[in-house]
Amino acid sequence: MPNQDLIDRYFAGMRNRDVDALLALFTEDATFILPDGREFEGRDAISEMYRLLFANSRPNPSPRPGIVGTDCIATEVETELPDGSKRYTANFFHFSEDGLLRRVHSYRRG
Repeated sequence: MPNQDLIDRYFAGMRNRDVDALLALFTEDATFILPDGREFEGRDAISEMYRLLFANSRPNPSPRPGIVGTDCIATEVETELPDGSKRYTANFFHFSEDGLLRRVHSYRRG
């Protein structure tokens, strides 16, 4: 069942650069797909992706209200980059039966 509270915790973890808090939201065999098509399978790979991201940038995502489906929440996200420019993505959060993230797919707009 989709859970908006989990999505709120996800974005708080992103803003706080808290890898452990983020990983707690994923199933052990989760998949994360970036806008460029790279896939990270399993918590270990997702953890490494976040560690590299946080070492190279300070994401400050601002999600818009989500659209809730039967097992997914879709959210448009505006992120301010270090140079002051903005990136827009659509993130699709797919949930497992136990309410954790089993798949996240992020698409870049524009």
